[in-house]
Amino acid sequence: MQIILLTHEREVTRPTNTGQIAINVYPEHCQRIIWARKAPDETLLNLLKTEDCALLFPDEAVAEKAGLAEVSCTENHENYISKSRPNTLVILDATWQEARKMIRRSPYLKEAKKYALTTSQNSQFNLRRNQVDGGLCTVECIIALFKQANMLNEAEVLAIEFEQMLSQAKG
Repeated sequence: MQIILLTHEREVTRPTNTGQIAINVYPEHCQRIIWARKAPDETLLNLLKTEDCALLFPDEAVAEKAGLAEVSCTENHENYISKSRPNTLVILDATWQEARKMIRRSPYLKEAKKYALTTSQNSQFNLRRNQVDGGLCTVECIIALFKQANMLNEAEVLAIEFEQMLSQAKG
């Protein structure tokens, strides 16, 4: 499984960025591309055109709460993957507000195939304001994806690293 973190430029320097945990622990599975509104990464654009790549998206209920419902399903339902998890997933690594802007300002993200992550777990991430009920932070999404892919050891290691980050941040 390959995970591309399409990261908002402000997110890179935030000490509460959970995507960095996955990049540090599993660089063979996770890489970062900095989102650029005017000059999107060509490799990313080409990957999103392939059959085995999709944009990770919250399920309909969370998308509604996050203000992403208008792009969760397109008129052409072929762009929405609901059951089959692709090998390459693009995750928007940003605050919910920044993620909305990234999608609105990037037609290629609106048009990308989407894979809905459905999980009943509640987020443990409480280091920022304005979190979306039912929404997961970046590393929690990666942990859930690893579990789906039967990469249980990898998921457990990330969960431990995430718990350590939360403990250290709380002091």
